[in-house]
Amino acid sequence: MLQALFVLVGYGIGCLQTAYIVGRVVGKIDIRDHGSGNAGMTNVARVMGVRAGLVVLATDILKAVAAVMLANFVFHGRIYGMQGLEYLPGLLCGLGVILGHNFPFYLKFRGGKGIASSIGVAFMFDWRVLVLTLVVAFVVLAVKKYMSLASLAACLAFAVSTTILFNEIPVILVTWGICALGFITHRHNIARLIKGEETKISKKWKIGI
Repeated sequence: MLQALFVLVGYGIGCLQTAYIVGRVVGKIDIRDHGSGNAGMTNVARVMGVRAGLVVLATDILKAVAAVMLANFVFHGRIYGMQGLEYLPGLLCGLGVILGHNFPFYLKFRGGKGIASSIGVAFMFDWRVLVLTLVVAFVVLAVKKYMSLASLAACLAFAVSTTILFNEIPVILVTWGICALGFITHRHNIARLIKGEETKISKKWKIGI
């Protein structure tokens, strides 16, 4: 029950929807009505500029880091260096953050796609998983130039590397749940990738704020 509570706590933290807030405060827009319609870093960068996108990226990562740190401290009295099933409370709290980011109740459950927050969870989880996830994502992005494809590759790398490196079934299941969320929120991107209609990253993005 306490672990389930931390999913709810994580959800509350994840509902700090940075892309929406930056859009409203800085751009005086609802970012979901512009560009791809996604309340996330990539769409903010395209519509409002790279600097605004970096603000969103950093905040979305940090809110996941903060949530996992909170769960780790409450359960174990420390914020990092867990072992085995000790990772589970933090991962569940991180899962809650991603759910809150993707489906914020006050925005009619229309949020982002949770990739930046997933990176924050990986950062607090295991450095090997984080490195493998980022390497795969950057290689795919450099070769294919599709942010969505790089994000999907990162989701898979996160789950697969956890499966290889860990033996605890609950830990593995949570990471595959995070991976599944990434694919669900990218379902339209997947359809566009299959049709050859997905937008590549552009050197023409403005700097912005």
